[in-house]
Amino acid sequence: MRIQVLVFRNPFRRLASAYLNKYIEHSRYREDSLRRCPGARLDSFEEFVAELDRHGFRCIDTVHFKPQIARYRWRSFDRIFNAEDLESLRLFVNALCGTAEAMPFQVRGNRPARLRDGVAVPPPPGSGAAAAPAWQLRRDELDALLKSQRSPSYASLYNGDLEAQARRIYRADFAFLDRSLERGLLDAAVHGRLTQLAPAAAG
Repeated sequence: MRIQVLVFRNPFRRLASAYLNKYIEHSRYREDSLRRCPGARLDSFEEFVAELDRHGFRCIDTVHFKPQIARYRWRSFDRIFNAEDLESLRLFVNALCGTAEAMPFQVRGNRPARLRDGVAVPPPPGSGAAAAPAWQLRRDELDALLKSQRSPSYASLYNGDLEAQARRIYRADFAFLDRSLERGLLDAAVHGRLTQLAPAAAG
């Protein structure tokens, strides 16, 4: 019996995580983008998402940012799992095989420094300025937060406009997840964790 499963990541979290890792913690991807498109604005999450929404992947690294379903468009799956909660995948595999094995791997990769509760960068002392919302923080401010471990949460990087833009950018992923829910390939709780910016059930 052949069963095909797909391990999928919440598109909002994936977009923010990839931006922080590829365009803040490292410089190569930003430099490549600016070589292709010298006028691209990439220095805050807000600018980066606007660039993707306006111009697609003309300037942006496709490997880490294209819709996840793009590489699997013509394949069908029997079950969909959340990449950030592999316990359900472990239980599924053990139930199929009649085993009680531990998951032999964890998804680590080059994820950005652990994200914590949302933090706005404080203004310079005595400036009288308000702290900036996370989505407007410039590269040096975000980099300082990542290094200090006072990083913004994924959800704090979004406002209503950015959430709508991300839904447009990843409309194929969201449509796939909606169809998968209708077909019973994932349950409503997993669908919520994969399609909502900050679902109540998220851990």
